[in-house]
Amino acid sequence: MTQGQSRPITRQKIHELWSRIVRIARFDKDAFRELKEDKSATGQAVAVLLIVGLSYGLGYSIFTGLQTNSLSLNQLISGTIANMIFTDFAAFIWSATVFLVGTKLFQGKTGFWELARPLFFSAAPGVLFVLIAIPVRPIIIATTIIASAWIVSAEFLALKSAMGFNTQRALLTSVVGLLTLIFIQMTI
Repeated sequence: MTQGQSRPITRQKIHELWSRIVRIARFDKDAFRELKEDKSATGQAVAVLLIVGLSYGLGYSIFTGLQTNSLSLNQLISGTIANMIFTDFAAFIWSATVFLVGTKLFQGKTGFWELARPLFFSAAPGVLFVLIAIPVRPIIIATTIIASAWIVSAEFLALKSAMGFNTQRALLTSVVGLLTLIFIQMTI
């Protein structure tokens, strides 16, 4: 490594990532604004999304493998990767949808990555989805409800903050975005 080059992953960067995850999970409004403005946080936001996708993919793959008595290393790896890709793709689709609805229909003022960074960090509570691998029904239900509610709440605040919306416009953007995706799915 030559002088002037920095290591891609340092303790400081990991600490910064963890600090941002905690602040977003605590609904820190300043953290949402910082993520919107910090272009260097794009990689971290994508990393958070990949970690959440991995957690969901692993939890769901173990859960289905145990339910069908077909848990194997091959099934675990392929299921985890497939579910991770699906989850991360869905997050990108959702981000693009609320971006388009928010900017075109409700005149929000932001760029795609200015919205995506806080939205992706808002998915951080999704790491709890790995707990659905525990084959105890109350744990699966509680994990799903808690993680989903936490993510939706954080994403609502991210949308509100990144777009500069009041509560009503942010809610309308979310509802119209969801209805748009439902309509598209029904027509396909």
